[in-house]
Amino acid sequence: MTKDHAIAFKDELEVFRKEEQTAQQMFFAWLSVRTIAASNADVLRMLNKTPLFWINAQHSMLVTAFVALGRIFDQDSKHNVDRLMAVVSQDLSIFSIDALRARKEADGIGVEDAARYVVGKHALTSNDVRALRRQIDVRRRIYEERYRDIRHKVFAHKATDDVAEIDAMFAKTNIEEMKSVFGFLHALHDSLWEQFHNGRRPNVKPYKFTVPPDPSTRDNSLSPGELIFRQGQAALISMLST
Repeated sequence: MTKDHAIAFKDELEVFRKEEQTAQQMFFAWLSVRTIAASNADVLRMLNKTPLFWINAQHSMLVTAFVALGRIFDQDSKHNVDRLMAVVSQDLSIFSIDALRARKEADGIGVEDAARYVVGKHALTSNDVRALRRQIDVRRRIYEERYRDIRHKVFAHKATDDVAEIDAMFAKTNIEEMKSVFGFLHALHDSLWEQFHNGRRPNVKPYKFTVPPDPSTRDNSLSPGELIFRQGQAALISMLST
């Protein structure tokens, strides 16, 4: 049963990773185009040569980000953050020190090395899970109060075409707040992955995105959002010389 539950957890965590990275990447792809168009007159002139394409491209990015974010938080989705936490809570023994040692041995680490590795590692507790749920609830409230209606009424379903109503919804949004929500979801995935594979106590401090990324930072050290931001702006700059 524990082995089957460990597989179920890894599968659900992977679904969550794909969802949060899809939302993150599409949001930062949209932000990449938006910010360089506002700061680089040459890029803006280039985009204005084919405006219909770029308006639709940016709209598609934002729609995809909101729809994926909805799948994460909406409780009627088959796979969402609540489903992930339900799988986590179902059998905490998969996060025990013994289970971690067994996984390390299965990975090919010798018995003695595996025993040394798990010394001082953290076994996930019900208190840890409750703390994670509280942090999730904070972000859910943000989503429900300011972003859910846009997702449901504007992007996923055409529930309104009242321009004033739509403008009022978008007026409640905040780019820095959205970055913080994506930073939390990114950190939640990484914390659960590290807890399971390395026995590290969950620390869901929202990831701080740096956009544009420091030029000296290598691609493999960037978050998906930072990487697509960098690549999006590089692609637009390169188009100026064609």
